[in-house]
Amino acid sequence: MEAFNVSINHRAFMSEPKPESFQADLRSWLTRAASSADDVADVAIRRIRKRWGRAGVPQIQTYTGFATADTIHLRGRILNNPPLDPDFHNDRWWQNLAHTWRRFASDEVPGVTIEGSFAGVTGRTVSDSEGYFELDIPRTADNSEFAFWMPAQLAIVDDDRISPLESFAVCDVMHVSSDAKYAVVSDVDDTILRTGATDIGTMAKLTFFGNARTRAPLEGVASLYEWMQHNGQRFGSPVNPIFYVSSSPWNLYDLLEDFLELNAIPKGPLFLRDLGIDDDKFIKQGHDRKLEQTRYLMNAFPHLPFVLVGDSGQEDARLYATAAEEFGQRIPAIFIRDIDPETMSNHDEKVDRYTKQSAAAGVPMHLVKDSIEVSAIAEELGLLSKDILPAIEEATRRDHDRKSGLL
Repeated sequence: MEAFNVSINHRAFMSEPKPESFQADLRSWLTRAASSADDVADVAIRRIRKRWGRAGVPQIQTYTGFATADTIHLRGRILNNPPLDPDFHNDRWWQNLAHTWRRFASDEVPGVTIEGSFAGVTGRTVSDSEGYFELDIPRTADNSEFAFWMPAQLAIVDDDRISPLESFAVCDVMHVSSDAKYAVVSDVDDTILRTGATDIGTMAKLTFFGNARTRAPLEGVASLYEWMQHNGQRFGSPVNPIFYVSSSPWNLYDLLEDFLELNAIPKGPLFLRDLGIDDDKFIKQGHDRKLEQTRYLMNAFPHLPFVLVGDSGQEDARLYATAAEEFGQRIPAIFIRDIDPETMSNHDEKVDRYTKQSAAAGVPMHLVKDSIEVSAIAEELGLLSKDILPAIEEATRRDHDRKSGLL
């Protein structure tokens, strides 16, 4: 009888939930509940707008696409209130704030049918509950028929609110040719775009009251990335693809795209994250989303080496060290920009730990202070030619002087 009681008590003990498991289950339940409430609220708002004749007209916000060996990847979002074109030179802070509000108060449209066409091949897809869509079109043309940039056409079809002609939009598609020597995956915040991550006040001011023109690039990054994309050649078309990954939400897509263009930073597909409360969205994704995006790209181009670029302010060193362990020598180098190069900080100590982890996987990780240092290391690794280093040095110093008001 005593043995029987012991057995029962043991089973009862084993069946009790662990505190960690209970907390995880509770968080998951709360997330699902909040997500369901958010979905119900969205549906209710759409019904109210429709009843009052303010349902709006769906429009396509395109995201830069890219081509793999067998597929054309097109992406975008359907919104009733897509971002407006700002006046970068004349908009005041309150107008910038209004543009920011419009970005985050997005009126997404689910269930819209989109037709895409590229190189004579068409396909269709439907926008999801947050208005996002992804459309993969089979690739039929070979490398000789593709330029580095080619346009795809998108239109909303079978919708009473707007015709295909009225909704017509063009999506740029980046083609990775067989001439590419390597690809670059670059973080955005404090890697190419100065955000003031070490000062929350500065960061908030730049985010809400600035625009693409008032946002400052890191010195020399435009020249560095241009030479990397052109594989060190002074003339000719781009060769090496550059992809941008970020923890920023898709709501800021137009601002980041404009920032790249205004600062002559090479264009490339942006991979951001959804601003939502679902399990697979903003709250749960965190910075680890950038690792998932890097994995996705490296698996999409399995024969191409990848150079990874990030900064010391977030989790880039940890994420890229994990990628180094997974992909090994397919990563010739990892560059981590030091966000506070004048001081030794906890950021530096953290990067040092992941530098050792990456080195154990056979991948060099370098903590660098500027584009000049990146270019010098890249030259040693055969990623850039020595004769173009003076051009990057000059551009870096010119950008520094401009920021300091010397030009």
